[in-house]
Amino acid sequence: MTNAAAPADDSSIPNDTELWRRIHPDFMTPDDSVPSGHRPSSGNFDEYEMSAVIAEECTGGLGTLLRGHDGFGVAGFTVGAIRALGWGVVRAPQAELPGHVQITGNTGKKNHKSRTALARSCRMILDPRRRS
Repeated sequence: MTNAAAPADDSSIPNDTELWRRIHPDFMTPDDSVPSGHRPSSGNFDEYEMSAVIAEECTGGLGTLLRGHDGFGVAGFTVGAIRALGWGVVRAPQAELPGHVQITGNTGKKNHKSRTALARSCRMILDPRRRS
């Protein structure tokens, strides 16, 4: 048993809500188990509080999310996948990024197994290697 408090989590956001996160083009790793042969590496998920957006609330879609991030891709995963790792999701409004949320509870690089599990569960919405 740990003494750590549970991460902040907004229970009004349903588990089946899809989140989008920008993926740096240098942070892809080979994986023969996915159709493209590559998936996001766990390095995309090593921040203590990670930024993402609720896909259906991101007015302007991928164009809004990727503004100022040329060459990046986008990975999708559900709030339920985040909660299954023992992490949380809270709204963090930003005028320039509608639907913005913070993913809480990650312990960064010390949490490699959970970060890898999340990376493997992602669905690539836009592969950064296919952008030009």
